[in-house]
Amino acid sequence: MRYIIVIIILVFISSGCQGFQTNESLMKPPAPFFNIKEAIQAFVPSNATILEANTGEFLDPFTIIDLDGNGTLEAILFYSGIKEGIVQGLLLEEINGKWEVAQTFEGDGNTLYELDFIDVTNDGLLDIIAGFSFTNQYFERGLSVFHNSGNEIRNILNTSYTHKVLDDLNEDGVQDLVLFFLNEAHSWNEAFVYNYDNDEMLLIDAIPLRSYIMGYYNLLTGYVTEDLQKGIVFDIANGQHSGYTNILLFDGISLTSVFNEEDEPNGKSFRIYSEDLNDDGIIEIGFPRVPDGYENQEEWFIPYLGSYYRWDGEVGLQFVAERYASFSLNYSFDFPWEWQQNVTIEGSLNFQDVKFISTVDQSLLFDIYVVPVTEKEEKMEGKIELARTNHYVYYTTIDDKQLHKKFKLL
Repeated sequence: MRYIIVIIILVFISSGCQGFQTNESLMKPPAPFFNIKEAIQAFVPSNATILEANTGEFLDPFTIIDLDGNGTLEAILFYSGIKEGIVQGLLLEEINGKWEVAQTFEGDGNTLYELDFIDVTNDGLLDIIAGFSFTNQYFERGLSVFHNSGNEIRNILNTSYTHKVLDDLNEDGVQDLVLFFLNEAHSWNEAFVYNYDNDEMLLIDAIPLRSYIMGYYNLLTGYVTEDLQKGIVFDIANGQHSGYTNILLFDGISLTSVFNEEDEPNGKSFRIYSEDLNDDGIIEIGFPRVPDGYENQEEWFIPYLGSYYRWDGEVGLQFVAERYASFSLNYSFDFPWEWQQNVTIEGSLNFQDVKFISTVDQSLLFDIYVVPVTEKEEKMEGKIELARTNHYVYYTTIDDKQLHKKFKLL
């Protein structure tokens, strides 16, 4: 089924809205109108606050989407301020150029943390998954799953959570909803998996995770092995700069942890995000590597290299690739496979100029020079321009187009 999704960004004027104060009166629209902005102003109470999600794909005051794939557009928005501790949802339907109220629904909270539209009930219609909170701190939040039957929007799950993951983890054609919950005292950390069955979201399994962590700084779902087994890769912050990484699997019955959580597996003294570094469709776990010659340097001066490993499907990891990333200068450079971790760095004091040196024969493998756009370009005469932004120009002396492609702006 093909869905039409259009996100419209408008400057919404919440004051001066002419509307009604109850859900019943919301179902009686005023005179016909054609403009969505006017429709929202007409149907939302003037003293309400239109909510925007704090994170995710859908961040605007409202989303226009075809929930059931029938070619008729719906507009979905949330507002608060009418009922204490209640977020009210409003679904408008576009019929012959006119917007009319089709459904109203409610969730617990005062703010909207995140919003998604995914078919979790496996009926071909998009459902509404919304995370709410009672404060703008967003730490304690609740997830609501609103089932869209085509005729009715109904809340089929209301539960506390910290992070969510949605994917068909065991590839049985059904979306799995995995929720991570870390309580405010950090003394309870657990993952739960839900599936839709018989008009409700059923808790299938739960698994305890290590407590007293600082939090999750990255969650990914996708293939985690060469034989294309799916899993959830999560990076944990457990110190000021340190972290560790684990993988959860789901076979349709049980959640299992690949590594022992209590061992703080795949620990790293400097946090690096796991990702699919080489675009092969498999998520790799990132580790910081201290280049040769920097072992005794202060941590702030070490130009860490990111070394990325793939889970081997059993108990170990396989090296995949390395990368140098300069977040202060907004670029990264992916090392070719042939370099095989036999690389160190020579750099200027602020690492605006870096040279990648072979630790095998001390030859120059590649170099990058970052020059402010305000400086005279004559200084870079004879060098090859890699990229240009409003602030910097990036050069190299190595004339190798394959290596040039490995340079990326962040």
